[in-house]
Amino acid sequence: ELQMPRENQSEVTFDGLVQFLGQVGFRQSTKINDSLAFYHQDSGTVVVLSVPQDGLVVRSADLLSILVRLETKGIVDTATVQQLKSGKLPKAS
Repeated sequence: ELQMPRENQSEVTFDGLVQFLGQVGFRQSTKINDSLAFYHQDSGTVVVLSVPQDGLVVRSADLLSILVRLETKGIVDTATVQQLKSGKLPKAS
């Protein structure tokens, strides 16, 4: 079971995560209420991200579900997943 450390999460901002998803091949597909859906064509993966009210903080549940999909679909490598789990946004190569 994956656990997110609360205090480390601050580095993963909404804009940063959206940018990161774009760098690893996700495209924003739709906006549903206060959520954005992103589609990764190569793997057929869809992830959903709530738009935070403060515009900054990503919900830990969102980050966790995105992490699980990135990992299980092999979209990013293990090191990248570990970096995200520790609350840091990897610099895409």
